[in-house]
Amino acid sequence: MALKFDFEPGEYTEAVKFFKEKLNLPTKRWNDIEGAMHTRAFTVAGAMREDILTEFRKAVDDALANGRTLQQFQEDFNRIAGRWAKYDEGFAGKMEKEGYAAWRAKTIYSTNMKTAYTAARERQIRDPDLQGVFTHAKYVCMFLPGSREQHKQWDGIVLPVNHPWWRKHSPPNGWGCQCEKQYISDYEIKAGLETPTNAPTSPESTAGIDQGWDYSIGTADKGSKWPSETEEVAKITKNNNEPGWQEVPQSGFWKSSKEETSNSLPTITGKKFAPDNTITQTNMKERLQELLGVSENITSIPFEDQDTGFHYNMRMDIDNLLEHITEKNKRHRETFLPMFVETLRNPAQIRVQFQKSTKTGKSAIRTVFWNKFRYNDKNYAIKIVGDSGVVNNFDVWTAFPSTEEKIITGVKIYERPL
Repeated sequence: MALKFDFEPGEYTEAVKFFKEKLNLPTKRWNDIEGAMHTRAFTVAGAMREDILTEFRKAVDDALANGRTLQQFQEDFNRIAGRWAKYDEGFAGKMEKEGYAAWRAKTIYSTNMKTAYTAARERQIRDPDLQGVFTHAKYVCMFLPGSREQHKQWDGIVLPVNHPWWRKHSPPNGWGCQCEKQYISDYEIKAGLETPTNAPTSPESTAGIDQGWDYSIGTADKGSKWPSETEEVAKITKNNNEPGWQEVPQSGFWKSSKEETSNSLPTITGKKFAPDNTITQTNMKERLQELLGVSENITSIPFEDQDTGFHYNMRMDIDNLLEHITEKNKRHRETFLPMFVETLRNPAQIRVQFQKSTKTGKSAIRTVFWNKFRYNDKNYAIKIVGDSGVVNNFDVWTAFPSTEEKIITGVKIYERPL
């Protein structure tokens, strides 16, 4: 039977959590964001205004958290689309076409509900408490009127959960695809209740998969977590000379911009931001809270540039940040806290990078703050990385100082006016 999204309020917390961890990204076309990056980004093709995108996000979040139906979401869509049409003549013209509103609302609703449902199931199955319990997975086609012929042929395929075929063929495999990936326990295999099969196609084949759907939501979300993948990941880690995270080029509005270097950044001078040797690993939390002007561990610091109108709300877990800063004790990064705080409050540039782990396959959208300081005839390039947030929340997790010239990549979303 077809999958029904009729969650009771609060029933599927993992689906709600997965969706909340996404960040809003404006897009002009549906393929501006490609492949696995959709696990990290919430987009509505053509929605370039922050307020419109935020309203759509609230509507989808409400549907997930409170079990709202497609019909109820349609009401939200019509309300938001009415506001959107006032600012976008092209969209207004599409809304006048018969059936467009219903089709567009269904696409937004079903795509986000299905992917959140799939991610939630994967998160539950990959729980450490279930290690070794589910060893195989089965491809299940719903045999609906719109089911692809290729997907019908894949129905009943049973493969180990770490089989390379799943990396591209884990459902859903396209727009409107209702296929499922069911998990099979080691007991069921040994008892003969399910029988492993061969992969129907090459793991690299994308026949029967829509553009941008050739990835596993579970791997993109959490990386390689199956116990049976440990040996494989260890081999990749040992033999891979590439950096742990590699930038993934996107298209359209989010195509990576031209590289720059940290030497091109405007320089901030003054003893106020100089390395402070009085900050030690013993007192650094107290000193960081003092620099931020807060007393709590989890804090929020707003930023708004009056000239450009750009703004964000930076959320910081101080303990988490300091853990990363002291990860390599010999570098004494805690002495650079004044520079870190100023970079968050007054960055020269903010860039977004689409990245993928070369070791585990996990996807990420990273927000990077850049500044350059000069003290005692020495330049310091400051790079602070956050795991989420474009005009939303920045979850700051690490920071690096360097006296060397650094390459700056990614899409520039903010530059401090000169």
